[in-house]
Amino acid sequence: MVEKNRQGEGVKTGGGWATVAAELRNAIDEGKHAPGSRLPSERALSEQFGVSRVTMRRAIAELEGEGLLRVARGSGAYVRADMPVRFQLGDKVRFSKDLTATDANLTRKVLSAREIPANADIAARLALQPGDAVLEMCVVAYADALPVSVVMRSCSAERFADLAEKFAATGSFTTALRDYGVTDYWRRSTDITARMPTEAEARLLQQSRLTPVLAYAGEDIDADGTIISCQIGCFASERVVVTV
Repeated sequence: MVEKNRQGEGVKTGGGWATVAAELRNAIDEGKHAPGSRLPSERALSEQFGVSRVTMRRAIAELEGEGLLRVARGSGAYVRADMPVRFQLGDKVRFSKDLTATDANLTRKVLSAREIPANADIAARLALQPGDAVLEMCVVAYADALPVSVVMRSCSAERFADLAEKFAATGSFTTALRDYGVTDYWRRSTDITARMPTEAEARLLQQSRLTPVLAYAGEDIDADGTIISCQIGCFASERVVVTV
């Protein structure tokens, strides 16, 4: 049976989840839902297809399993976007030069910054003592409005006081670090692995917890070989290609 929804579009109603999934899949293939766009709410889709929310949820889960949709908890379902974002990993790591995208504006935001005691892992990475004060910043990179990476960047709170504010003012860590006498810096090492995201990472990346991320950890050193920061984060694996 075909009825009209509120927009006057013809949709099948009363079908099972497989029928609904097929209809939604066709709509996406036909471009009715653009890559990266958020689908209408589960309730609105249930009304559109004339099915229960349980049936609609099962159809969405099927398309998520196919990789056609990504479901972000508390945010909704999004059409998968194959963003041509590339990260060039070398001995120097510079956001403005190393992360590139076609037809997308790349930006970064410091979502939070706090001073906390260093745990054993962070202290070892920064050559500090456990309990020493560190500045921890949560930084998210975006391709247009779509998040592509999230990282916890940590440094000595004593040496780099107010670094988050200086980054917010300049938009560049390289520029901000010059106020602390760091004229240049290099990536000492970077470890990359694949794993499932944490709940917080999935939320910030607006992706499903069922989709793996490319996790990385590394330390930056200045011209004297002194460790200035460590970065522990991840890339959305479906949106970023890492070139080493």
